[in-house]
Amino acid sequence: MSRFDFTKLALIAFALLVPANSTEADPFNVKRLLEVNIEMPAADWKTMRYEHHDLFGQKTPRDPNKPRPNPYNYYRGNVTIDGKLFRDVGLRKKGLLGSVNAQRPSIKINFDKFGVEQEFEDISLMTLNNNDTDASQIKQHLSFELFRKAGIPAPRCNFARVTVNGKYLGVYSNVESVRKSFLKRHFKKASGNLYEGAISDFTKSLAGSFDVKTNEKKNDRSDLNRLMQAAAVPDESLLESLESIIDLDQFYRYWAMECLVGANDGYASNRNNFFVYHDPTSSRFHFIPWGTDGVFRIRSGRANQSGTPFSVMAEGVIAHRLYKTERGRKRYRAELLRLFDEVWIEAELTKQIDRLAPMLRPHTHLPPRLFDPAVERVREFITERRAFLAPELTGPIPLWPRPLRESSSKSTPKLFSLKSTFNTQWTKTADLTSENETSDCSINLTHGDKVIRLTELRAAAAVTSGSARYGFPVISVRGRIEGKQQDIMVNLVVEPDFFRVSDKIPIDGYTVWGFIRLGKTGATRLSRIGWAIGNLKLTAVSRKDGETVSGSFEITNSSLGKINL
Repeated sequence: MSRFDFTKLALIAFALLVPANSTEADPFNVKRLLEVNIEMPAADWKTMRYEHHDLFGQKTPRDPNKPRPNPYNYYRGNVTIDGKLFRDVGLRKKGLLGSVNAQRPSIKINFDKFGVEQEFEDISLMTLNNNDTDASQIKQHLSFELFRKAGIPAPRCNFARVTVNGKYLGVYSNVESVRKSFLKRHFKKASGNLYEGAISDFTKSLAGSFDVKTNEKKNDRSDLNRLMQAAAVPDESLLESLESIIDLDQFYRYWAMECLVGANDGYASNRNNFFVYHDPTSSRFHFIPWGTDGVFRIRSGRANQSGTPFSVMAEGVIAHRLYKTERGRKRYRAELLRLFDEVWIEAELTKQIDRLAPMLRPHTHLPPRLFDPAVERVREFITERRAFLAPELTGPIPLWPRPLRESSSKSTPKLFSLKSTFNTQWTKTADLTSENETSDCSINLTHGDKVIRLTELRAAAAVTSGSARYGFPVISVRGRIEGKQQDIMVNLVVEPDFFRVSDKIPIDGYTVWGFIRLGKTGATRLSRIGWAIGNLKLTAVSRKDGETVSGSFEITNSSLGKINL
């Protein structure tokens, strides 16, 4: 047999071994909807899904200059992905706030956690995000793709149907984990220091909160300290100082892209959901986006962003310091305009939405009445973004009027406290704007030493109307501030397994999420002004229309000191 014939036969044999569908070779190909089936002991699954962060530091007060303690543990289980079985993998829950859900938890799959060397198509760690805050399910995929198109290291992302112990949980995002394999794809060396930022910044009070992800045993954080020092020099030497330790061209692209996609919970806007990697080749830091399920929104509504320009976010110290200089503002605007020309191609983005929505719609856990409008809101944001920002990008460069958050007053805010009793009927949808809402309700409200009298008191109990924690029971009370056209409302979103008669259910940001809202009397939607902590008592519960839901609760929240009640 000639060498030619042998080679030909070898190529034919190889072709027979390779699946006809080329997407099977790429675990992040967006045309591929992975099928993930998890099997684990029922007791372990229950324990795992109820683990959560101590959000308000009720059990252990949090030191803001240290990483949050990790409450999550790994459990053994078997995972089948597109028909391929992996035994004895490690499974754990993930998430801080927006994705923390005991019914549909976000999940990490560590294939070799328990000593079995195995990978799924070159992936040793799989991140499955539940998209709890994204009814469209598509925000992470679209935004990460835009970051990569702008030349920024960003995770690859597609979708998976997830089933645990025979129960189908819905569509999840399969997001590439930012670890050594990710670093190898984007940098010449993957041996540098990788940090995750979660309410973290390069300041004295927050630099210690970065979570070390590589070189955990030998990293002394000296590189973070150098960056913190570089960000603290006077304005006249700021750019040169930062340029010595940050890839500043990359940071400007990252910063402008965060604003462009409306990343209201990213580094520049909230000092959250990002990684930084200290590249040993260049000795400079690079920013990496993370947790983008809340993007494609105009503004989050946080008090510190009120009155600020829409075309910039400047909460993170690096963005803030740069934007406060004239050179920094000009460079930022130039980068944002360049991204509009080269990356933000509306026709391409809407074509992607047209492909993704029909693919995901039959598989999502959400009904069409929630999924379809959410997809359209993403489409509208994309098609209207250029015109929306045009007034600020064609006139004089707007200034950022707010001081750096840490430089604000340290005065102790007034204590807010509320006690309420309620007796109402379960309904499919609760309308607390209705004058005909029938319920018995009392609300005692104090702000500091001032008693706030409320009239037109109402209460309701119904299922959540939005996509976040879809299907959870919500108890709401609302009243009008006497002499004003302002209403106060408290929404208590109850984890379903705790919606039962009980004397003490913690309102802790997990078992019960407490949202305090303020707005104009008669308005359908009120603005969230804070979180509630406290306890809920339920004396009667039901999820049948017309049946009684009753009880009482006491909450406090000290973050409302600037609110004029």
